[in-house]
Amino acid sequence: MVAVGLPLVGAVVDEFSGPGMGVVFAVCAVLGTGLAAALSTRRGWWWVLAASPLVVLGVTAAVEFSANSEKYQGNALATGSAKWVVHGFPVMAQAAAAAVVAIVARVVLDRRGQQHG
Repeated sequence: MVAVGLPLVGAVVDEFSGPGMGVVFAVCAVLGTGLAAALSTRRGWWWVLAASPLVVLGVTAAVEFSANSEKYQGNALATGSAKWVVHGFPVMAQAAAAAVVAIVARVVLDRRGQQHG
């Protein structure tokens, strides 16, 4: 829920403060993905990594289309979709990197706990 909730809040805030996704969305997407990875089980790590780009794209598309549905009619929807993927790629990469950092931190902390325990 954190992985979807934070990016959704960030996207809505950015949409109301100006056109398109901005810094608030990016920060929320990265934090949400990092928290989801930190809170998930080992089996869940793969799902967090695989789903983070889809969550970023899905939230971007849902909020952009909902806020500007008149703008995305016909061929403009295909153009908008391509724009969402291209502009969203850095956020997707940053979110995936946050998940990797959280997973590595969990592995290191688990190993240290086993050595001292």
